[in-house]
Order: sequence, then C-alpha cells, then structure tokens
Amino acid sequence: MSLLFRRIALAWVLCTALPAGAQKPGPEDNIAGPYVPTPWVIVDDMLKLADIRADDVVYDLGSGDGRLVITAAKRFGARGVGIELQPDLVELAHAGAKKEGVADRVTFVQGDLFETDIRDATVVTLYLLPRFVTRLVPRFLAELRPGTRIVSHDYPLAPWHPDKDVSLDVPEKEFISGTSWTRLYYYVVPARIGGVWELSLPKALARAPLSLEVNQEPHTVGGLVSDGRSEDYLRDMKVKGEQVSFGLLYNGRMMAFEGRAVGETMTGEVSAKGVKGPWTARRLSPSVAPK
Repeated sequence: MSLLFRRIALAWVLCTALPAGAQKPGPEDNIAGPYVPTPWVIVDDMLKLADIRADDVVYDLGSGDGRLVITAAKRFGARGVGIELQPDLVELAHAGAKKEGVADRVTFVQGDLFETDIRDATVVTLYLLPRFVTRLVPRFLAELRPGTRIVSHDYPLAPWHPDKDVSLDVPEKEFISGTSWTRLYYYVVPARIGGVWELSLPKALARAPLSLEVNQEPHTVGGLVSDGRSEDYLRDMKVKGEQVSFGLLYNGRMMAFEGRAVGETMTGEVSAKGVKGPWTARRLSPSVAPK
C-alpha cells in the first residue's frame, strides 16, 4: 500500500469510521459514518485491564455491534449497557446478545452518549476520537461514582492522567489507523474532595480543628492547612476512588495521612513520630467540582 494511499485511508477512516459513539450534539455530526468494530484481541485486553467482575455494570459508549458488553456478560457474568446512535447497530447488538444467551444481562440504548444517563456504571469503556473523549472528561468526574473504572482505547482522557496504560501490537488495526500500535488507558474515578474542610486531629498533633482547603483538577490535586496563624501545604496528595493519602508538615512534625472520602466526610489514620490516631474532616463549603 503506497504512503499516499495510507494517508488518504487514514484521514477518511478517522473522520468517518471510528465507533458510532463519536458524536456531537448537533444533528449534522451525530452519524460518525461506517462502523469499524474493535478487534477481538483488544476487547479481551480492555476487559482484562478493567478487571471485570460479576457484580459490575459495564457501559460501552459507542457500542456498535455490542461485542464488548456481550463478552463481559458471557465471560464474567457482568451486566452491561451499550449506548449507540445508529439503530441498525442497536438491532445487531440485540441479536448478538440473544445468540450468545446473555439478553437478560445486557441492554442496548439508541441515543446520544452525551445525554444518556451513565451514573449506574461501575465500568465505562470507549473508543472515540480525541475531541469526543476530551468532552466527556468533566462529565465522568462529575457524574460517575468514586471507584468507577474507565478504559479508553487509543486516546487518553486529557488532561486527566491515567492510573496506568498498556501498549499492544495489533496487526489487523494497521489498515484502520495506519499503524498496528494500540494503547489502552485506565482510570479510576476519584472522590470529589474539592472545597473547604474542618480537619480534626489527635490532641497531641493539634489542639484545635484546622482548616483544610483542597483544590482538585483532572490533572492534579493539592491543598493547604491553616490554623489561623500559618499555612502549610499538603504533600504528595493522592485520590484513587475513595482512598485519600497525603503528607503534612505542621508544628515541626511530619504527618502521614491515610483515609477514605465518602460524601461530605473523610476519615482515616494519621501517624507521626511517636503518635498514631484517627483523623476526621467535615466539608464546610459546597464541593468544588473538577474542571
């Protein structure tokens, strides 16, 4: 295949032939063009990376013939929902689910993935063009429950940094994208902890509650603690699902915090030299949503 032909084919396929979920709200761009199914080897690796379990609810955005949610149901016993704009593909997916004996565990919705409710998902998979992936990031962070796993095929959820990524060599993809190189990006939705909190520590570490202010963005999270006289920045703050950890140097003492964020409270254990005990935080201001 000549280089010129490859470039023409690549441009045509990327503009028209990736999964039908590549949609914009405007009707003129709601049909993404000819459907290109995800190769089976990639379906297998996406489900493996997501660590699918029987109690999962897998949502596939731009589900095409439904192969991903059908496989999740048949192989792992999970429930699944495919969201697809094109009615002929929805019908094909329903037929496939019936053939594989999982029609009672999966459903397919004809609709716009930007508008369909996805809040019940414990796992979300997608294979969309970068501009559509990026548009979904604020929605994922605002609507999905902490701990929800997301696997994106080929394109990262920029500017959100993945928790891990996997590279694959898939020869059958070369005609689709001009290269056999494939990358899968894995994310865990973090608890929404932005805002101002009242932080309570053991008396040996702080005699009175402290003010904790957290700034949370898709690509970073951090904050500072104030006692009314001084301010100290949190160190190496991490949020993965409901799990929260950070360090704090306060009153000459280095403290390590491990805990869990659920709704408007955080609880856990703090340790410093010679001291270990519980810590709690109560949100005082409305949550500051990630941008």
